[in-house]
Amino acid sequence: MSTSNESNHGPSRRETLVAGAAAPLVLLAGASGQPVDPSPPSTDERPGRMPAAPEPDYVFDIEQKTVAPLGTPTDAILVNGTDPGTEIRYTEGDTFRVLLNNTMQIPCTVHWHGLLVPNYMDGVPEITQYPLGPRQAVVIEYPIVQSGSYWYHSHYGLQEQQGLRGPYIIEEARPAYDYDKDITVFMTDWLDQSPEGIIPQIRDEQPQTAAVKTPVQGGEPFPGTTPFNIDVNYPGYLMNGKSVDDPWTMQVKQGDRLRLRLINGSTATFFRVQLEDHEMEIIAADGQPVVPTKAGNVVLAIAERYDVLVTIRKSGSFTLDAAALGTTRKVAGVLHTAGASKKPTSGMPTWTGRAGGVADYAALQSPFPTILPDGPVKTFDIELGGLMKRYLWSMAGEYYPEPFVPEGDAGPLRINYGDRVRIRFTNSTMMYHPMHLHGHFYRLLSRPGAWDETHCPLKDTVAVGPGEKIDIEFFADNPGQWFFHCHNLYHLAAGMARKFEYVV
Repeated sequence: MSTSNESNHGPSRRETLVAGAAAPLVLLAGASGQPVDPSPPSTDERPGRMPAAPEPDYVFDIEQKTVAPLGTPTDAILVNGTDPGTEIRYTEGDTFRVLLNNTMQIPCTVHWHGLLVPNYMDGVPEITQYPLGPRQAVVIEYPIVQSGSYWYHSHYGLQEQQGLRGPYIIEEARPAYDYDKDITVFMTDWLDQSPEGIIPQIRDEQPQTAAVKTPVQGGEPFPGTTPFNIDVNYPGYLMNGKSVDDPWTMQVKQGDRLRLRLINGSTATFFRVQLEDHEMEIIAADGQPVVPTKAGNVVLAIAERYDVLVTIRKSGSFTLDAAALGTTRKVAGVLHTAGASKKPTSGMPTWTGRAGGVADYAALQSPFPTILPDGPVKTFDIELGGLMKRYLWSMAGEYYPEPFVPEGDAGPLRINYGDRVRIRFTNSTMMYHPMHLHGHFYRLLSRPGAWDETHCPLKDTVAVGPGEKIDIEFFADNPGQWFFHCHNLYHLAAGMARKFEYVV
């Protein structure tokens, strides 16, 4: 099974930069094309010589590898040999310095999801930078001006589905909460075939496999018993790289206060998460603080993150369930005290308490006012549409040129520096669309048209449900070209994307 991103549909416009885009960062690979030595050169103390560059804090060896987390050998693209890749952890105010080393014979990129970075480091081929070529390496360096739970992933072809993804944590310079353990919970979906075949199978251009034979009977509904439609019925899911049959575990103590950083790093899956016999307190969404709210469980859209506090009430073993909506499958880990079982409970969970996250956006409030500065108001009405039989997905009636929509010709959404940009979503499809904006945080209104609300939460990803209307707004203060798209990778690959372009 090949890990190449080539297909019969030809290369995407995102795979080759257009003239006039940002110049690439300094590449470190030599003309020989051999993998780069990540060690910095020795310092030469002679007068007039430049000192050696600072050593990177992390080295990402991006490689093709065959792995079998669910038992079936599958071609993958990994960071340092694992899915998820190496966790990045910094403190607010640090300087990010990571060396990306592409050991493969194909290009790749890495996007820092939710991070306020220089436009030319955002990791989107064609829009912000050149792809990192075969056997090339580059050092990415920028100041970290925020804190919270984030993640990174490829934005080249369908590499994210193949495993090029991982957690990115920025601790607060002045923590707002006390806790005994800080635990990352990174959830993903796993496909045991080439992702290049999924859309052709959905379109009946290729023989269908079990992954696209829907609907799933008795699948986990959205809270409130609403049926949840899915694109891919995955063979399984992973929590911190482990399956439900070989679970991730963490030893804790009675009385421990835990900060669980829940990250949905999946490609096309919504997860509903619950810790057995425990209530959660949501304290952050998409890296941004929210007024603490209690929840029995939390629903995460693709690419969303929720930080929760949990206090271990007693000794024992407690299953951390993550059910994949629309399916009859889950992944689970175990938090356990010394000597207790490390085996998760079987079967789908029985939900208790209020469902938070996507299930109750209205409960999210910022602890500080988020009213935008005054400025000219520019409004975009964005209908999320599609042609299901042809598996094409659009934004405001236009298709972005992607691998499976070569005829797409969506133009840019033009804005000016200082604009107060309002987006009014209307979802005319029967699918959820997790909409992500690069380079900015936006205010999520509790109801359409409530522009005067003072404490709207700040987010970078919002799930717009079937038939739903949602309004968001952001202040245009980060010039450049910024991708704006559905974070279901297959919807994106079939056209559901646009870009914002600063004119002045």
